Amino acid sequence: MNKDKLNTGSAVSQHLEPLGEDETLERLTKQVAKGGGIAFGGSIVGRIAGFGLHILLGRVLGPGAYGLYALGISVAGIARSVGSLGLNQGVVRFCAIYRGEGDNARVKGTILSALAISLVSSLLVAGILLALSDVIARSFFNEPELTWVLRVFALALPFYVLMGITTSFAQSFRRIKYQQGVQNIFQPLVKLALVGSVFLLGFRLLGAVYGFLISGVLSAGLGFYFLWKIFPDIISRSKAILETLELMRFSLPMFLAGFCYMALHQTDRVMLGFFTTPTEVGIYNAASILSQELFLFFGALVVMFLPMISDLYNRQRLAELGKLLKTVSRWVFATSLPFAVIMSVFSTSIMGLFGSNFTDGGLVLIILVLSQTVYFSTGPVGEMLQMTGRQYLALIDTMIMLFANIGLNMWLIPLWGNLGAAIATSISITVVNVVVLIQVARILALQPFSLAYIKTSIAAAVMAILGLGVSGLVKNSPLILVLAVVGLLMIYGIGIWVLGLPEEDKEVLRLIWARIRARLT
Repeated sequence: MNKDKLNTGSAVSQHLEPLGEDETLERLTKQVAKGGGIAFGGSIVGRIAGFGLHILLGRVLGPGAYGLYALGISVAGIARSVGSLGLNQGVVRFCAIYRGEGDNARVKGTILSALAISLVSSLLVAGILLALSDVIARSFFNEPELTWVLRVFALALPFYVLMGITTSFAQSFRRIKYQQGVQNIFQPLVKLALVGSVFLLGFRLLGAVYGFLISGVLSAGLGFYFLWKIFPDIISRSKAILETLELMRFSLPMFLAGFCYMALHQTDRVMLGFFTTPTEVGIYNAASILSQELFLFFGALVVMFLPMISDLYNRQRLAELGKLLKTVSRWVFATSLPFAVIMSVFSTSIMGLFGSNFTDGGLVLIILVLSQTVYFSTGPVGEMLQMTGRQYLALIDTMIMLFANIGLNMWLIPLWGNLGAAIATSISITVVNVVVLIQVARILALQPFSLAYIKTSIAAAVMAILGLGVSGLVKNSPLILVLAVVGLLMIYGIGIWVLGLPEEDKEVLRLIWARIRARLT
């Protein structure tokens, strides 16, 4: 492709050329690695900022007020999923396809339709949340103070929905640096800076909630700027072919699936708030936040792989798609597993980072980590269903998982509190993820596993044994904990190298090392 046709700094009308058949597997693999590297860098910043924010919230607010913040985030997350109507996935899929075909008018029509629909839907959902905030807070959670928290989060809702649309467009064009710049760098850093500043001024929960609102407003503005930078035609008078019906036909099932998936990940907190206290919710939320850090590498690699799925499947290049699936899954498994081991072995000490009142959540963290390990070990099989047009099947899978989770939470939370919520969520995620794996194997004749999984598991087992041997030394010393983690990661890396890497992985590592050396010299 002629790169001048996609000059991101020009306001001149762009005319996209079709992506050529010269995109070999080697080139696609390097694109995934490059895009994944950018996404990884952005995710590192975002995860550190987000993790730092939650530690700050936990230490300053305590489990009770932190639990109120977590409940507000949970309700707002469900509302945001409704407001987006699944259009994020629709933008990634169709803009990637039309870009691959060089159809400039349909690219423009798709993004304009998505922006208009999501603006209306998000304003409507925000209005409903504003109207019902007092009822939700008093009648469902029995927490009157939650009312104003929900109202502020409702005001932030349209900005976060529009930010999601603009960053999805950047992802469809494989402009990962822009997507990550908004989503994983600017927004979390601004939020952390705002919350930290207002905490110094003496504000507590009020500062945390308004920090969420202001960071959403600023991030949405930056997202629109990058949309124009990538695609100047968005504000020109060039032709736009609106694909509203096709976009909604795909996106609505994705909305239902996304809503169910979001509800699945918020059900445990919401039901904990209903059956128990904000303190229980706060401890559980801290463990959940930690377990979700395991998706750092998954998100970084899959973000570049998603538009490739749609493009390769649309052009029936299934052999390349299958090999890329194995490569991406292998990378996700190898990079995520050692951190799952660390969180499990040092669970109590890691939970103590939020404060001494959070250490009781160590077992909750272990259970959640086990379910996330099953999830990332199967690679992006759920995304394979969505991006190849099996959105209705993905919807059914997610609905089953949601209803199973609700039933298990209703049964187990009254018995065991936050531990019961962790068990319920882990069972539902694990069972349905295995079902999705089987579906991808039967429908697409693709599966993510390779022999490299065995080598990775051996290295992780050695790491776990050594970690258990030193776990007693790190309980009261953050410095020893850091040293132990660094040492175990080095041992894991050496083990992976000794056991042998696939040749394509060695080539990617050589390219990364060459880039690092070039920047240092």
